[in-house]
Amino acid sequence: MVLDINNIPSVEPETLEDLLKEGYLLIDVREQDEWDAGHHKNATHLPMGEIIEKVDNFNNNEKYIFVCRSGARSGRVTSFMISKNIESYNLSGGMKQLKNFSDKIYDLDGNSGQII
Repeated sequence: MVLDINNIPSVEPETLEDLLKEGYLLIDVREQDEWDAGHHKNATHLPMGEIIEKVDNFNNNEKYIFVCRSGARSGRVTSFMISKNIESYNLSGGMKQLKNFSDKIYDLDGNSGQII
């Protein structure tokens, strides 16, 4: 884990699978059409626009990794969650980079997913 250019704690996509095995939770903050086209099979979908109203659903005993298409939106969400004392990390490079390291990206029908 490192700090990115904006001093936001982040994880590299090649480490994601190991972190998920350790109990980290992956939250995909992209919009519905992006999720439908392709998402990590272990992710939970929670669009960025719903984070504030659902912040109380997050457990401060859990560790969260946030992902979007490129890392910008999830970086903002990570920063917000840290301000709420919730251990959070941004997935560097987002889904665009994760697709290079994971074979667990699927569409809604279970086919190989696309990143849009």
